[in-house]
Amino acid sequence: MMIIIVLAAFGVVVLLMAVYGYKVSAKTAEDYMLAGRGIGIAVMFFFALFAISSVWTFYAYPSILYQHGPGFVYFIWGCVAGFVILYMFIGPRLWAVCRLNRFLSPIEAMAARYESPGLRLIISVVLLGSIIPYIADQSLGVGLGLKALLGVPPVVGILYISLLLILIVFLGGMRITAWVNVLLGLVYTVAFLGSLIFVIVRVFPEGLSGAVEILQSKEPALLTTPGPEGLFRPAVTSIVFLVGALAFTWPHIVISTMTAQDKTIFKWMPALALIVAGMLFYTIPFIWGSLVAPAISHMPGTLVPPVSGKDADNIVQMIVTRYLPSWFSVFVLMGVIAAAISTAAVQLMTSSIIVARDVIHGLFVPGGSDQFLIRTTKVSVIGILLLSMVIAFWYPVELAQYLLGIAIPGFAQWGPSLVGGILWKRATKEGAVTGIVAGTLYLIVGFVYQPVLFGLHPAIPTLLINVTLFVVISLVTSPPGDVVIRVFFDEVEDFLSKKA
Repeated sequence: MMIIIVLAAFGVVVLLMAVYGYKVSAKTAEDYMLAGRGIGIAVMFFFALFAISSVWTFYAYPSILYQHGPGFVYFIWGCVAGFVILYMFIGPRLWAVCRLNRFLSPIEAMAARYESPGLRLIISVVLLGSIIPYIADQSLGVGLGLKALLGVPPVVGILYISLLLILIVFLGGMRITAWVNVLLGLVYTVAFLGSLIFVIVRVFPEGLSGAVEILQSKEPALLTTPGPEGLFRPAVTSIVFLVGALAFTWPHIVISTMTAQDKTIFKWMPALALIVAGMLFYTIPFIWGSLVAPAISHMPGTLVPPVSGKDADNIVQMIVTRYLPSWFSVFVLMGVIAAAISTAAVQLMTSSIIVARDVIHGLFVPGGSDQFLIRTTKVSVIGILLLSMVIAFWYPVELAQYLLGIAIPGFAQWGPSLVGGILWKRATKEGAVTGIVAGTLYLIVGFVYQPVLFGLHPAIPTLLINVTLFVVISLVTSPPGDVVIRVFFDEVEDFLSKKA
């Protein structure tokens, strides 16, 4: 009964915030899609950080550490590096050109940069195919959390979070999505850190040194790289870092730069990413997965024996449920739900903008009004959410693979055209189209027949082909015209050079 009351109360709070967001927002497409380009530094930090930190961080990241040792931490540090790259080099210029030209989507900006409606459709399809399974990842995480806590089927959690996402995104748009991340981020952090401290105090009175001693005697390979299965060799950790650094291509993070209030935000965000996120926040799941969870599984008389594969996806929730009071288990589940919503809401909003602005409005109904654009975005929200629910019900792979094996390789394919379009004057439409098409086709073939990937992470060989073709073909085709150079480079540099 307590969990039902808490879940209902949480839902009511989200509903009230969504309704408030609807009332205070201007009824324009710019306000609904980009929060009126008025997000300040405090909200931006929570917005961006917890758009990255999701159920994957709560469950899947500790699960990989739990099974393979600490080597996977290089992925997180790669993500932090990618975040810094985005906010230092790409974000300011993308923000400026979108603000000056009233672009409502980064894909719209790329279509204008390369003067190619066809590229707009290609990027939209590739990103939608990558982001929708990641939304399913969040819903499934909540479903697994409820299953571990109450023993109910995952469908219950999937339906619950889907309802909350509809309320936030449908009513409030990007503004309330960003604001809600402040509340959800605090709940998420307190639940994650609180559960870690609570478990350490209860299970390891001598502190983390006790967990280290257990692993040294029972499974010492879990304390070092390459891990018990030899997975994280030096060459592999280098690749893992590079894959993480592709975080600058994640569309739901890229679009956050377009909501910034002013350019000073781009001075603060890299430092906040390194210090607060990299050194503080992401230490919590690292300790959970690399020390606490494996030590508990290998200690005498444990209540949570070793698990692997999909069963390891909810190892943190199982430990919390078995070792801590039921009321705290409920609070931790709230943290999981907060993590899921904080990421899925931004992803759902981003993918809906892609469908409405870049596909429907951009290619088929270019003369549509603001109200038409808002309506089509909201209809897209429902359609995308239903599709993600189907994927969550299906549950074909471990939670970690939704991000590592599906989303990241797909997101990476628009990376060359994004970076080249913003930073390289010589980049051409032909290079961008050829690169992303070739990389995506290679990626699809690799999913079907893995040997063509040569044992590498799919993002690496596909991106290598993509970048090579992008650069070579751009160099041998006609450079962009004077208008493109003026709009995307000269005017941007003048705008950014002005004092705030």
